[in-house]
Amino acid sequence: MRNVFIVFFLFLLAISACKDERSDIGDQYFKNGQFKEAVAAYTEYLTLEPTHIKSLYNRGRAYEELGQHDKALADFHKIIKEDPLNVNAYLSITSDYYYRQQDYENTIFYAEKILKLNENSPVAHTLKGKAHQKLGKLDEAMAAYNAAISVNKEYADAYLSRALLRIHLKQTSRACTDLTMAKSLGASNAAEVIKKYCK
Repeated sequence: MRNVFIVFFLFLLAISACKDERSDIGDQYFKNGQFKEAVAAYTEYLTLEPTHIKSLYNRGRAYEELGQHDKALADFHKIIKEDPLNVNAYLSITSDYYYRQQDYENTIFYAEKILKLNENSPVAHTLKGKAHQKLGKLDEAMAAYNAAISVNKEYADAYLSRALLRIHLKQTSRACTDLTMAKSLGASNAAEVIKKYCK
């Protein structure tokens, strides 16, 4: 009887190692930019562990890289069903799906959900600001960018976004201050905008 228990235990251990290996292989494929292979590895792992949050999230990100946004969205919603407080899943839904699809109302809706979970998310504040700006709600956009900067003074995208709004509002000198800050924080296209507007 003891031998049966040992064999069963070793069998479970082997299955567990194989499952973890598939997830690790998916991570490696993702790092190497082999997104189809990553999806296949995560999918295989998820047949054994269908609610494994990390694998669902990473498969969703791989789907995004492949341009399969509906499949990515489905994975992110599965995560939220299992873990309603998962800020990363909400961020992916907000930025990688709704904002990219130009669905600004849903971008704002999900950004506000994120802010209920983490009011100090500069990414959520900035996404909310960008969506408001696209909808022509410029005061709300400015308030959101200001909130992003107040919670994280080193978030380059908030400075860049606020600068672009200030350019639109003909507040060029204040925009140039924001652009200089965005550039110093690593915003890739800030230098190009500085060249155009800040002489």
